[in-house]
Amino acid sequence: MPTASARRALLAASCASLALLAAACGPSGGGAAQQDAKPSAAAPSPSPTPEVKALAAAELEKLTLADGDVRDVKIRKAGADDVATAAEVTTDKPQCMPLAQAGGLAPTGKAVTTTERIGIGKPSDPADPMSIAATSVQLASYDGKGAEEALASLKAAGQACGGGFVTTAKGEKTTVKSVTPSAVTAGDEAAAWAITSEDEGEVLRSQMVAFRKGNNLVVVHAVRFDAKPATAQPFVDAQLKKLG
Repeated sequence: MPTASARRALLAASCASLALLAAACGPSGGGAAQQDAKPSAAAPSPSPTPEVKALAAAELEKLTLADGDVRDVKIRKAGADDVATAAEVTTDKPQCMPLAQAGGLAPTGKAVTTTERIGIGKPSDPADPMSIAATSVQLASYDGKGAEEALASLKAAGQACGGGFVTTAKGEKTTVKSVTPSAVTAGDEAAAWAITSEDEGEVLRSQMVAFRKGNNLVVVHAVRFDAKPATAQPFVDAQLKKLG
């Protein structure tokens, strides 16, 4: 779970003071039924359900969290330095790759379109500028069952990587000490983990929540820079409220 981008976000926040989508459209209506004078004639078979398609980039942007959606949090669009590509993420344990990619804001599975946001809250202790959380939010849309498969891969990684792993994203190395499942309810299905990691000798605590709505997947990763537990819940709640 790379944290250097979160540190940069904190600095940006001091200077300047993520998502869940609607379910994909249902199957299209069938054509008008043919009239048949023969009462014994069988009714026409219904049209097959078309494969669900990912939302277009413009549609995804409309459903992405914006500044003001989470109270006392400044939300901005993630920059190029914040978002890794799949090729820019490595790990010493291949089974942990989905979690490593999610921590680096790289797409999980075969995402067609994505948006990424960074949220910075206010210090819980005015005397300690590091008593703060930086939260990344990635909203991804998939064709077919891609979102289900992506979430399943995250769940499997969470089970396999409880003892930790080492990951590098965009050249920044992070040692994950532990991954512990935590309870969460959101969307059609969800999973969450409490994560302890070490970055440049500093121990950090974070929470990652992944949830699916239709063929869309949201990953929220909240990182704290003090000793308090991190929570992604405000972002989950705000996104659900925005969706209606």
